[in-house]
Amino acid sequence: MIRRFNFTGRKRISRTRLNIFLYATPDASLAFDAGLDMENLSLPFDAKIYIEAYRRTYLRRFACGTVAQPRLPRGQSLEGLDSGAHVMFRVKIVDGKGRIIAVADRVIARRSEDEDASKQCLLPVEFADLGHSIWRLDLDSEWPSLLLNNRIDNIREIARADESFQALVYPEVVRQILHHIVIEEDHTDPDTDPDDWMSLWLRFAIGLMVRKTLPPSGGEEQIVLDKGRWIDDAIEAFCASQHVVERFIQNHQSAD
Repeated sequence: MIRRFNFTGRKRISRTRLNIFLYATPDASLAFDAGLDMENLSLPFDAKIYIEAYRRTYLRRFACGTVAQPRLPRGQSLEGLDSGAHVMFRVKIVDGKGRIIAVADRVIARRSEDEDASKQCLLPVEFADLGHSIWRLDLDSEWPSLLLNNRIDNIREIARADESFQALVYPEVVRQILHHIVIEEDHTDPDTDPDDWMSLWLRFAIGLMVRKTLPPSGGEEQIVLDKGRWIDDAIEAFCASQHVVERFIQNHQSAD
């Protein structure tokens, strides 16, 4: 049985302090290494450290020693998950009374040594059998992810390097995400929760726009129309930043 903790008065730990490296094992399962920077957090030396890996109904908790004597995982297996699963992590610091005094949540692991551990991944990619669909956006988990059909040979490389795929797929992915955030959830303030994925996506979209305006808030018919126009402007800014049209044209000209 997984013990439940009291969350009263907890301190938030920046995600950048938790460095998780996730990799496939020879048997195609997952394992991870963990690093945690606790400098200047002013935590009790005898407080216990726990790291949790979770995905939908999947949850594994690992005892990782104390603040004074951490024992962080190296080569820790995640039984029951295949190598393409999108798994997230959290760290909890728990005092002797079972109270969580510090926490970092929704941490996305690096899967490559080249990835910058200080940057938050906005759109993890997973691979699954999608039947006759090439891609699908998953908005039902703790973080949005792009599902790619693993029945297609080289789909990973196609998504990474094919200019036509990127031009046709990614603007629509961004549109669906912003529609979910702004219209379906009416989440329009990027400062509501700085670590929430919706706030991060809003800040990303606003940062691309020439006029860095917030989307309107509310559910009235006219406001919903204004939200739609705001999303259109955000997608236009995204396409401009990625030079979508130019890259698409150049790709087809070179193919001819």
